[in-house]
Order: sequence, then C-alpha cells, then structure tokens
Amino acid sequence: MSVLINQPALAELPVLNGRQFRLWEDMLENRIGVRVAKRQGYICSEISKRMIEGGWGDADSYFRDVLGTLAGAREWGILLDRLLVKETQFFRHQPSHDYVRARVTSLVTPNSGISSRSAFNIWSAGCASGEEAYSLAIQAAEGFAAAGQPENYYIVGTDVSADAIASAREGIYSNSALEQSPSMLKEKYFSPPDGGKRQVASAVRQRVAFSIANLLEKQTRYNNYLDLIYCQNVLVYFKHWRRREIVKNFQACLKPGGCLIIGPGELTDWVPDNMRRLDVPGVQAYEKRRKQ
Repeated sequence: MSVLINQPALAELPVLNGRQFRLWEDMLENRIGVRVAKRQGYICSEISKRMIEGGWGDADSYFRDVLGTLAGAREWGILLDRLLVKETQFFRHQPSHDYVRARVTSLVTPNSGISSRSAFNIWSAGCASGEEAYSLAIQAAEGFAAAGQPENYYIVGTDVSADAIASAREGIYSNSALEQSPSMLKEKYFSPPDGGKRQVASAVRQRVAFSIANLLEKQTRYNNYLDLIYCQNVLVYFKHWRRREIVKNFQACLKPGGCLIIGPGELTDWVPDNMRRLDVPGVQAYEKRRKQ
C-alpha cells in the first residue's frame, strides 16, 4: 500500500505550527484513514514544499483552498501523491504467496467444483505500484498450470495513490526490484533486462486491472464476487476500529468459500461470524463460510 514515512524537515522551508499540522492530520485521518502522528516532520516538509511550488504564502489559506475550493480536489490529489510513499515488493511474505498458489491449484483441479464456472477473481487491496498484484497474477498462473488447466483468472489492484496506479499500469520495474524473485519466474514472466529494467509479460498484464480506490469506501461492485482478497501490510496503518470496518467490507466482497489473506498480526483478535480461520502455518487467512 502507499503509506507515509518519516523524513527530516528542511530548515529553509516554511514551518507549519502544531495547530496547522493537526488540521492536516485530521484531514488525512478522516479522508483516507491513515495515521500520521509519528510523521509530523515529513508531512510538514512536503506540505511546505508544495506551498512554495503553487505560490501559497500562508499555510492556513492553503488548507482552506484544498478543503473548500473547486480546484481543491485536484490539489488534494497532487498533495496526497507527495505524502504517500509506495511501499511494496514482489512476493512479499512468501508463505502467503505460496498458499495462494496452492489454493488456486486445489480449487481449479478437475472435479473440484470450480473449474467449470467463471474466472477465479482476486483483489489486491492497497497494491501500491503493482508488485503485489503482479505477484498474485504469477502465483495464479502457476496454480492453473500445476492443475493442468487453461488460465482463467483476473486480478484487480487498487490503491489510493494516482501516481502508484499509473506506475502499476506500466508494469516496468528495475532489476533491483526483482532481486529477491526466483530466477525461473523472472525468466518466465518478465521481459529480458533492458537498460536495467524489466516489464511484466503482456500475457500477465492483460489479466491485471488497476484502479484508484480508498479502502474506507465500500466496494459494493465486488459484493459476493471475489474468490480471494489479499491485503498485507496495509491495515497496520489504520486505527483498530477502522481495520474492522475494512475487513467487514472484505467479507461482503467474498463469495461463499472465498478467502481473505491479511498480514500476520494485523488483526489478531478478529473473530468474524461468517468466516473461519484457516490453519496455514505463518499465514493469517480466513475462509467465508458457505451457505448451508
């Protein structure tokens, strides 16, 4: 997911006072749910730099313009992409990705009850610049191959950052971003190195769609539609009660028998009514109960 990180403020930039920072802190919390109390230096620095670029001389007037003018929505989008850092990598938390591949394989194997129906649909929630979504696509492709079935899956990746989504759609990554990826998968699912970069293979990109979305907004278009939702290292940036709101929306989006995978330890005390915790070592996964 796109998240906020610490970075030292620049001494030559205008300084936001405590009251002004709290206004932005509340806006970020209310609009996207992200907590920024421990990132004051970085937030103030980026807001100050954007003020200089846009010709705002007063922090209060800049806040009012972002909050209440017609141009404010566009400025909010620009500022948000400055404040969000796209933190992700390929095949992050390998045990969870191994389970995705194994689950796809078991469900699409002939006589499993799923191979004759519509596509296997996966949501990568908080996908940042796309590494996670493409990793899931590769695992799904490997799962179908292991089951001896033609590929029939689709991935949707969402993030609140427009810049991150634009980058994800290109599917181009540096060689260093792929250093931890298995050589066999790099050769199979990425273009040959070119100028220190590789692009995700066209066959994979065609099965992955990206869109801008806020996890605080209910995604009713996916209700009872998804076979798997993958959301790791995202919930940790939200307050506990907001995490429950988000996973409640995930529950609604899953088909009966669908699976939710979150980061280990992100919501350890969650006991949902219509989900059961799966016994997968090192993985926090839940399955939506099938209707009786």
